[in-house]
Amino acid sequence: MRRAENTLRYRHLILLLLCLMLASPDAHAMFIEQMAVSARAISLGNACTADPPGTMSIHYNPAGLTYLPDTAFGQGLTLPFVFQKISFEADPRMDPFMDGSAPNPPGHVNPDTGIENGADVKPDDSYPKLDPCAGKSGTSGPRMFLPILNQTIPFLAGPTMGISARKSGSRWTFGYANYAPFAVGLSQSGADNPVRFQAKELGQQHLIYAAPAVSYRVNEKFSLGLSVGMGQTATYATLDQRMPNQMTALTKVLGEATKDLNIPIISQMTLPPPWFGGGVGPYEKVSQLSMLMRDDFSPSYNIGALYKPKEWFSFGVCYQSEIKVEQVGNWKVQYSDQFKAMIDWLGQGNILPVTAAMLNLPTRGANQSGYVTNNMSFPQRVQAGIAVKPFKFMKVLFDINWADWSVLKEDRFIFDRPADFLRFATIMGYTQGGSKSNTMVVKRAFEDTISFGTGLEIMPNDWLTLRLGYEYRPTSVQDELFDAMYAMPNIHHYAAGFGIATKKNIVIDVAFALLKGEDVYIPNNGSINMNSTDFNRPVYNPYAGLHFREEMTAYIASINVRMPISTMKEHMHHQLEMVKKVYHFLNPFDGK
Repeated sequence: MRRAENTLRYRHLILLLLCLMLASPDAHAMFIEQMAVSARAISLGNACTADPPGTMSIHYNPAGLTYLPDTAFGQGLTLPFVFQKISFEADPRMDPFMDGSAPNPPGHVNPDTGIENGADVKPDDSYPKLDPCAGKSGTSGPRMFLPILNQTIPFLAGPTMGISARKSGSRWTFGYANYAPFAVGLSQSGADNPVRFQAKELGQQHLIYAAPAVSYRVNEKFSLGLSVGMGQTATYATLDQRMPNQMTALTKVLGEATKDLNIPIISQMTLPPPWFGGGVGPYEKVSQLSMLMRDDFSPSYNIGALYKPKEWFSFGVCYQSEIKVEQVGNWKVQYSDQFKAMIDWLGQGNILPVTAAMLNLPTRGANQSGYVTNNMSFPQRVQAGIAVKPFKFMKVLFDINWADWSVLKEDRFIFDRPADFLRFATIMGYTQGGSKSNTMVVKRAFEDTISFGTGLEIMPNDWLTLRLGYEYRPTSVQDELFDAMYAMPNIHHYAAGFGIATKKNIVIDVAFALLKGEDVYIPNNGSINMNSTDFNRPVYNPYAGLHFREEMTAYIASINVRMPISTMKEHMHHQLEMVKKVYHFLNPFDGK
């Protein structure tokens, strides 16, 4: 009988290894999912649906609450450190714009056309004709939004807390937790960082501040669970803006050509010099855009099932619902003096104001601010996994996850008033802003993702557990929609950790992880959200004429502590007594 049981164990192990080998590496996923929830899960490559991690079962599989002690308290902290390096290279086949501006240095000859590039560039030019981003790279560091203070800080941290309780002998277990299942934040350092034209500061996070949960043991082998999350979502971004295209180059050419043109009376009544107020060069900064939005109540729910027919084998599945978000916040645009001069020029004379009104263009250059709204969704997810314990001292886990990222088709930001930079974009073919020019739409068209993770636990004795894990997370972003603001590359998650159990049933889990992104290369004209030179793609391509490269590395350190509530109360009592003793010792007026 025992021999047959061992044979069955080995068959399950072989099945698990086959799943690992056959899992498709060509699917697509996002980096920001469940990276700061549980130390044990992180160390196992997030392969824990069939063996959920303590009170954080509320997230991974709420049916796992059934297998916790009658009372349990857990608390943890995860520190992610994300580093991103982005480089831009000039396309040798890129011809100059009509004003002579080009990503390549003077004297460069296009191998296709034979045209010499930048022949008219002089050291004393009053505007930059060479792309300052060409040949440059920028590095990023972590960033995080604090909901209470409504501001950002230069590091990331993911605190968690969970509690569960069950009446002795009952089939019902109740729990409560708070954690952050989705989070990413980056900032670009340096005033001349080339990435600033898509993201000087960027972040998006979803914090579940209250997640009541319940599990029910149907029988000795099967349990069900449900958790309901009440969350807050925040999105923030700050970026400089520029417009490298032939239209902006034309305004500069005409502005330069007419700076000394002045026909008395006629010029002032028709087209006052210089035309377009001197114009705006393709590589000149036009404005700085900042947005901060929040949704303080975006609910969700998780449904899980756990089947454990044998002590050495279990199967788990969990459905995590879509999270619909309706964000509201503030936006602010600070325009450059040169851009303001071009707008003011449209309000001069007798003809220009009429023409501007017909084209829905502004006539007074001024900074803008107001309210902005954005509706989006975090995807529904299904994750399933198995846990096999072929030997008393070893456990192998495997998870596969599907996420419905295709639900995110676009980013649509609706401003409370017309935005001048969008009003100018309409004359270059942008039609998504509507007749009021108060809507900014960025196409995303994310793809659904299938990712997998596997973990290994070694238990050399009763109090120590050693862990290893690996997870593959392909990107959900298509190359033709890639950008330096929102997109993350394919991620390989390598992890290790350990768990220590004390005699008082205190469990300490520690995890360390390296997340290595695959290098990304998007050639010039490879993405309509970043470096397209197509005149019909005006929003938003600040790196037209440049090749894009990205390298991304992240490090994660995490710790979780779990204990019975009675032990927690005992520790709190001892700490309170210690505080009282210190107070009495330091207080000279205390008679005790």
